Amino acid sequence: MRRGRLAAIALVVAGLASAQAPEEAAKRFVLAYVSYAPESSVDVRVDARVTTPMGPYVVATARRSSLRGGEPEQLSLLIDPQSRQVTVGPLMPLPPTNPPLSASTMPGFVETVLTPLLSGAMGSRVRIRWPSTPTRTTAVVTLAAEIASGYGWVRMPAAITMDGKYFMLGSTWPLDRDPRATRREMLRDARVSWDPGHESAVVQLVEFSDFQCPACKYHWATVKEVLDKIGSSVRHGMVNYPLTQSHPWAFAAAVAGECIGEIWPDHFLGLKEEFYRLQDSMSVETVKDAALGYLTQQALPERPFSDCFMKDPVVEVVLRQIELAQRLGVVATPTYFANGEVLAPGNKDWMSKRLRAIIAAKGLPEGAAEIKPEPTPATSPAPGAKPPVAHPAAPLPTRNR
Repeated sequence: MRRGRLAAIALVVAGLASAQAPEEAAKRFVLAYVSYAPESSVDVRVDARVTTPMGPYVVATARRSSLRGGEPEQLSLLIDPQSRQVTVGPLMPLPPTNPPLSASTMPGFVETVLTPLLSGAMGSRVRIRWPSTPTRTTAVVTLAAEIASGYGWVRMPAAITMDGKYFMLGSTWPLDRDPRATRREMLRDARVSWDPGHESAVVQLVEFSDFQCPACKYHWATVKEVLDKIGSSVRHGMVNYPLTQSHPWAFAAAVAGECIGEIWPDHFLGLKEEFYRLQDSMSVETVKDAALGYLTQQALPERPFSDCFMKDPVVEVVLRQIELAQRLGVVATPTYFANGEVLAPGNKDWMSKRLRAIIAAKGLPEGAAEIKPEPTPATSPAPGAKPPVAHPAAPLPTRNR
C-alpha cells in the first residue's frame, strides 16, 4: 500500500516537473538570447497557461537582471510545449470572436480579419497567407507577415495561437537549443560588408546599424578602439538595418553603402565614417551627392555607383537585410553579434573582456568563461554628458521621400 502511494506521489511530482519544464527551458533560452552582461539572472513569469484542442501554450514574460543595473530587460514569450518552440517579440492580444475560432475557421480569420486589423494598426498594407502545407499543427502556428515598406515587401516572422487569442510579431526558435548557435547559422551566409583584413579571425563581430542613427555613430568610436586593441582575432563587418520610420535618409544611405561595398569593398568602411561625419547635415536629397563626394575624394569613378544607386537589385538587398535583422531578433541599432552572441557596445571593458573570453573558448560564446568587470565602467561618460540612446527598431520600414 505504501509503495503504491509513493508511486502515485512520484507520478504527481514528475507531472509537476514536466509542467514546469518549458519555463525552466525558457530561462536558459533567454539568458543566451539577450545581450551578454556579467552576473545575469532570468525570472520567467507565466501570464497565461492555455489548453486548446490542438494542444497547450504558455504566454510568459521574462525579466533579466545583471550588473548593468537599471530596469530589468523584459521579453514577451509565446511557448509551445508540444513542439518545444518559443516565439519572441511584441505580443498582441486579439479581440474575441463569436463563435470561437477552430482549426477550420482559423485560416479565414487570419486572411480576412487579422490582415486588415494589422494594416490599420501599422498604417501600411499587410499580406498574410495561411500556410498551405503547415507542419504538424499545434497550439501555436508560425506565419509570415508581408508588409509594404514603400521600397518593396518585407517579410516579417510571426505566430498566432490556434484559439485566436494572441498574435506575435517575432521569430520562433527551438526552445532547447542555444539561440547563439542558431544565430551563427543564420549569419553564416548573410551578406555582410566586412572591414578589410582578418579573414581568418576566430570571432566574427557583425554589426546591424543605421547610418543616420546617432547611437551607432557614438558607439562606433568605442567599438573601433576595442577592435584595434584585440587585433586579428576579430573580424568586423556591418549589415544594414535602416530604421526609416524615424530616420528619413537611412534607407537611401544603406543603398549607397551597398553599392560602394559591392563595387569597391575596401571603401565601405570609409563611406560609413563619412556618413557619420556628415550625419547632422544630411537629408534624403543629399545622400547621393555625399556618396559622390566621397568617391571624388578617393579618386574613384562616379559611373559605376550611379548605375547602381536606388536600382531594384540593390534595393532588394537592403530589404533582405531588414528581414534578416527581424529574424535574428534585432530590436535596436546598433546591435553587435559576436559569433551569435549579442554584445552591448556601451561598456568598453565588458566588450573587450567578453570578446577575449570568446576567443579563448575557440569562438564559442556558449563555452566562454564569465568575465570579471572593472568596479567602475571604463566608458563612463564625462559629467553632464549622456551617450545617445540606441534606437528601437519599429515593426516595419516606411518610405520617406
